[in-house]
Amino acid sequence: MKKVLVIGATGLVGSRFIELGKDKFEITPVDQKTLDITNQSAVEKYFQGNKFDAVVNFAAYTDVAGGESQWNDKDGLAYKLNVLAPKYLSEILKKTNTFLVHFSTDFVFEGLENSKGPFEEGFKIPEMPDNLCWYGWTKNRGEVEVVNSGAKYAIVRIANPFRSNFPLKLDFARKILDLYDKNSLFPLFTDQIITPSFIDDLVSPLSKIIDDSLEGNFHLVSSDTGTYFEVGSYILEKSRGVKNVAKEASLVEFMKTPGRNKRPIFGGLKTEKTQQKLGMKFRTWKEMVDEFSSQL
Repeated sequence: MKKVLVIGATGLVGSRFIELGKDKFEITPVDQKTLDITNQSAVEKYFQGNKFDAVVNFAAYTDVAGGESQWNDKDGLAYKLNVLAPKYLSEILKKTNTFLVHFSTDFVFEGLENSKGPFEEGFKIPEMPDNLCWYGWTKNRGEVEVVNSGAKYAIVRIANPFRSNFPLKLDFARKILDLYDKNSLFPLFTDQIITPSFIDDLVSPLSKIIDDSLEGNFHLVSSDTGTYFEVGSYILEKSRGVKNVAKEASLVEFMKTPGRNKRPIFGGLKTEKTQQKLGMKFRTWKEMVDEFSSQL
């Protein structure tokens, strides 16, 4: 049984991986109180005294709106968590010959008219921040730091992660349900393409990546794409038994207003190469929502 360090163990994704993967690995969970990955000396000191077969980094600054207030601030938490932390981790794990699994996002891509998704695993990420939000750009640069470190790594990209129960934070699916329950449901975009990630479905492919130390880029999302409106409407139908309650909106029009956070419009991630490499068949987003709704 491999010894695995899980960073970001109390978060939305990491905590669920620990719940479902605890019998697959000898897991050591850490949070910021145990290991401050934004502190280079703390990272180096920790790995001098602790050895693992693999390190999985779920930790990230994910507040897209909050990130915009930190634009170009390399002392801000978004930059420290999303760029410097993976830099420090990958550099020390290169020295200790330890396999790193670093979680990333579809927000590293532009997803605009001239750069449409869904994106393949090897699609080149932008080298300039012009068409990315600060969150997306810092996650983009974090990937670059991991790749350039020379460490053994897997970059795992997910998108719109959701699960049936996590009291500390609403994900995109439970937020839709929460707003509907409060009669505050906002219009859903009919032109925003997404490939959501049901967190329970991450465990088997992630376990194989760790077990076999598979290197490269992997996309752990639904096998097909849907619009935010389609996915959100289906979530409401399956979880609340209602149809035709969501109003339609356009992300393209929404983004024309000055000050809006940049985000992929024509986004999503392709999974064919990931499925082939892992020898697995991923579920469609409707199948994911069906499972999610059955657990509520």
